[in-house]
Amino acid sequence: MPEQAQVNSFESLNDAKALAGWVAEKNEDIKRYIKASDGKWDDDRLAILESRTKEIEGAQARLTQLNRVEEIYNQTVARKKDLSEPAEHVPFENTGGEKNITVTQGNTKSFGQVVAESKALKSIGSWEDARQPFTLNLPDFMFGSGIKTVMTTAAGYAPANPRTSKLVPAAQREPRLADLIPVTTTGLRTINYMEETTALAGTNAQVSITEGNLKFENTLAFTARSAPVETVGTWLPVTTQQLDDVEGIEGIINNRMDLFLRLKEEDLLLNGTGTTPQLIGFQGAAASSVLTQARGTDTNIDAIFKAIQQIRVTGLAEPDGVVMHPDNFTPIALYKATTGEYGFDVTVDNAGVVRLWGKPLILSPVATSGTALVGAFAAFSEIWRKMGMTIMVGLNSDDFTKNKRTILGEFREALTIYRQTAFCKVTGLQ
Repeated sequence: MPEQAQVNSFESLNDAKALAGWVAEKNEDIKRYIKASDGKWDDDRLAILESRTKEIEGAQARLTQLNRVEEIYNQTVARKKDLSEPAEHVPFENTGGEKNITVTQGNTKSFGQVVAESKALKSIGSWEDARQPFTLNLPDFMFGSGIKTVMTTAAGYAPANPRTSKLVPAAQREPRLADLIPVTTTGLRTINYMEETTALAGTNAQVSITEGNLKFENTLAFTARSAPVETVGTWLPVTTQQLDDVEGIEGIINNRMDLFLRLKEEDLLLNGTGTTPQLIGFQGAAASSVLTQARGTDTNIDAIFKAIQQIRVTGLAEPDGVVMHPDNFTPIALYKATTGEYGFDVTVDNAGVVRLWGKPLILSPVATSGTALVGAFAAFSEIWRKMGMTIMVGLNSDDFTKNKRTILGEFREALTIYRQTAFCKVTGLQ
C-alpha cells in the first residue's frame, strides 16, 4: 500500500531560514517519491502526490510572507537610525576654520534669525574679525516652515493621474426605422417585380348574372417595376501608429462607422429621392402616390388616426407603424382632459415599445418636424441587401509610404415599396 498523505507541519515554523530549509527538504522528498512510484501510479499515489504538492505550495506562500515582513522590518530600522543620528557636517562649514560656533534653533525661528541671534557668533566681534576662517556648526537645526516653499499639487510634484478606459461617444440618434421593414439578401443589381395594376374592371364584375345572360368579362393588368441596388459608403484615414498604439481603437472606429452607415440608411429610407445613387424613400419625390393627411384644425393624435383610416379605406391595408419627430409627440403625450388627467396612456408594452393607436411608434429626429409617416411596412415594403453593413481596412493611394490605413464602410441595397397607398404622410403637425 502507498504511504498516506502527510499532514502540514510547516505552520509552526515562524523563522524564514528554518522554513526555507523545510521547503527544500520536502522538495527532495517529492523527487524521491516520484522516482519510487514510477510505473506504479494509481489513484492513491496520485492523491498523496497532490497533497504533498499543496503542502509545499502553502509553505512557499508563507515563506514569501515571512521574507516580506523581514524586509519591512529592516527598512524601518534603517529609517529610524537615519533619523536618530545627527549629521556630521552642515552646509555652513569651512574645513580650514579656526573658530567653531554652535547655534541652537528656536522652535519658530528661521535660519537667518538663529544665526543672527547666536551669542557665539556675536562673541566674534566685528565682521572684520570674522574674515578669518571659522566653522559654524548647527547640530540640532531643523529646516522649519520659515525657510521652505510649501509643496502643493500646483507648485509641487503633481500626482500621476492616468486616463480611464471610458469613452463617451458623441450624441447620435438610434436608427430604428429599418426594424419595421422586412430584409432580404440578394445577389441582383436591380430588383425587378410585377405589380397588379388593374383588377375588377368594372362595377358589374361582382354583379350576379340573370339566367341566360352572358357573364361579365373581367380584366387583369400587370406592370413591371424595378428598384436599382444603390451603393452608399464613406471612409476614414488613420495612421498605423494610431491603430498600433491604442488598444481596441480599430474596433471603436469600426463600430462608429457601422453606426454612421445605419444612420444614413434610415435617412434614405425615409427621405431618399429615388434618383441614383439615392434609394427611393417613403416620403421622397419618387413616392408620389403615397397618401397625404393634413392636420388642419385637428389635434396631432386625431390627424394620425385619420391617416390610419385613409390607409384602411384607400390602401386596403392595416398599418403597423408610425414614424414621428419627438417634438410632435409632445402635444400627444401631454394632452390632458378637463379633469386634469392625461388623455394618452404613456405606458409601454412588454417589449418596451411605445404605441399610438395600438401601432408601434418610432420617435426619431430623422423625421421632418411637423410631418409623420404611417404605413403597413411589413406587408408592403422590403429592403434588399446585396451586402450588409461592411467595414474594410486597406491601403489607398500613398497609404503604404505614409504609414496610413484607410477604413472603408459601405452598404448596397434597394428599397421596394409595393403599394404606395399603404402609406400616408401626415403634415402640419404641431
